Order: sequence, then C-alpha cells, then structure tokens
Amino acid sequence: MINKKHFLYTALLMIVAVVMLMSACTSATTQTSVTTSTQTTTQTQTTTKTTTTTQPIIQLTFGSTNPSTHTYSIADMAWIAKMEADSNGIVQITPYWDGTLLSKKESTDELAKGVADIGFCQPGYSTKPFPIHLGTLGFYYGIPDYEARRAIYDQLTKDFPEVEAEFENIKVLCTSVGATYQLITNKPIRTIDDFKGMRIKGTGVFLEVLQALGAEGVSLPMTEVYTQLDKGLIDGALAPYETFVSLHFGEVAKYCTVLDMTSAVFPTRGMNMNVWNGLPANIKQIFENNIAYWGEQEDKLNIEAAQKGYDQGLADGVQYIELSAADLAKYNQIVESIMLVKAGNLDAAGFAGTAMYEEVRQLAEQYSK
Repeated sequence: MINKKHFLYTALLMIVAVVMLMSACTSATTQTSVTTSTQTTTQTQTTTKTTTTTQPIIQLTFGSTNPSTHTYSIADMAWIAKMEADSNGIVQITPYWDGTLLSKKESTDELAKGVADIGFCQPGYSTKPFPIHLGTLGFYYGIPDYEARRAIYDQLTKDFPEVEAEFENIKVLCTSVGATYQLITNKPIRTIDDFKGMRIKGTGVFLEVLQALGAEGVSLPMTEVYTQLDKGLIDGALAPYETFVSLHFGEVAKYCTVLDMTSAVFPTRGMNMNVWNGLPANIKQIFENNIAYWGEQEDKLNIEAAQKGYDQGLADGVQYIELSAADLAKYNQIVESIMLVKAGNLDAAGFAGTAMYEEVRQLAEQYSK
C-alpha cells in the first residue's frame, strides 16, 4: 500500500515537472521571437533613415590668383574646411592657387563663364564695368574699423539694390574690406604743407588725393617700393602697416604718418551662377550661412597682420606721427571734395552717386560715436 502511494506521488511530480519544462520552452521561444522581430524592425528603420538622408557628393573647383600663403588664401582654406565639415563631407572643394585656373585680369569674367565653380574675383580687372563699386571705393575714407565698414556696405546694398545687382552673373560668397593705408616715408610728414613736392607711391583714387595735397603721386608695384625708397627715387608710399613685416619697409623708411586712408567693401569671391542654380536647397543654405564666416576670417587675419606690422615698425625704429586736429580736418576736406566729384560723376551716369555718398558718410559718423 505504501509502495503504491509512493509510486503515485512520484508520477505526479514527474508530470508537474514536464508541464513546467514545456511552459518554460514556450516562453523562451516567444521571447526570442519578439526580440528577433524587434531587432529586425529597428535595423530596418535605421537603414531607411540612412538611405533618406544620404546625398551624392558635390565636387567643386575653387580658383584663386593668389598664392596659397596669401592672407586671402589662408581665409579661403579655413572656409573650405568649414564648408566640408558643415555639409558632412557632401561638399568637397579642390583649390587651385597662383592663377592656375583663373587669370588675374579676367577672373571675374572667367568665373561667370564657368572656368571655375567658385573663385577669387577682381572687379577692377574685369572687362565688364562695375561703375558703382569702383566709383564708390573712396567714399569710406577715415573708417579703419572693419566691422563698421561691413555694416555700412550691408546697409548701402539694402537701400540701393543696384549696388549688388552689378554682380548678377555670379553668386557673391564673400566680400573684402579694403586695406587701411598709412603714409610711410623717409622724411617726416608732420603737417599738410609737408606733402608739397614729395614723390609718393599711391594707387587708384589715392593718387588724386596725393595730387590735391601738393605731392606727386607715383604708380608702381608695391614690390618695387623698397628699392625705390632705398635709392631715393621716391620719398614715400601709401601702404598698410603689415608691409613693415612682409616687405621690410622699416629698413629704408623711418617715418609713418597715420592717415587711415581706407576704401570700401567689395565682393571678392563668388560662384558661377549656373553652378549655384543647380545646387540642392539645403546645400545652398549652408553656403549662405558661411558668407559672414568667410569675411570674418579674412578680417581677423588682416587685423593681426596690421598689429604685427605696427610692432615691427617700432622694432625697426620707425617714428609714428599723428597730424594735428586742424591738419586732419584740412586733409578730410580735401578728400571730401574729391569724393563729391566722384559722386557727381555717378549721378551723371544715371546712378544715385550723391545719395550713396551722403548715406556712407552719415553712417560713418554714426559708427564713429
């Protein structure tokens, strides 16, 4: 009787164990199935996401007439790197330096024709006229601050759309602020009267200013100034502070009269319009977002170079001279009279030259406060 009960008890335990084992297997199978299904779904969703965000690589050429070591080019390389980073590698830009793709005298025209996708452009050398930009270059005199000149130019283009319209054949991607020129001489210029009879290297509208001051304006390449100063063939040159470093002017000229002869802001890099029109909207936006960055990099480098040049001048024993308030006022009156003539010439050509001049000067006064 005991054996029979024991047998039944053992059998019952075995049945319970089998049931529990079968239940566990079913649960494991179900869990495995759910896990596999979830993993498959997640994998599918990830693959779909990657596929929908991938864009084909956009390869572009960049042509510059400058060497790779030029200040402009250093800013260009920083911009290229940022464009590639911001686009996650979709935009890839190959630079060509030293005029290997674009020529100095025809770069703006060549860019418009598609010789390069992006490039350094120089309106002053273009066969296409840029009467507004070239005619207003001198309107920005006496404004050494880079940010102020950029702000004035931006406002001018908003109020006078014809300014920006001169570049309708290319998409402007960067503007440059003209250099700030000082008078570097081998004789001291302490007053306005000291200009008389001096032979001074100048450029563009500054040649007219020198003539009005009683000096002889001389046009020659900046690379020849050192030799001409050393030989006494010229008495001085209008040049930025940075030439004390780059061209060693402090070795042959020991005086620098601070004039802050400044010029305008003007477009210097652009994209072929057909290339621009063919870009996807999101890539266009990345280019738009980096227009200010490009200019800021260039300004930063120019400001640093100017400070280094000023310091080098001091190290070379250069004496910096400030004109008296009275002489500075006379100098500004002379410059103003020349610029009013330039404004009148634009008026005669059908442009709002005088109105543009007045706005630039009003804004200059506002930013000087």
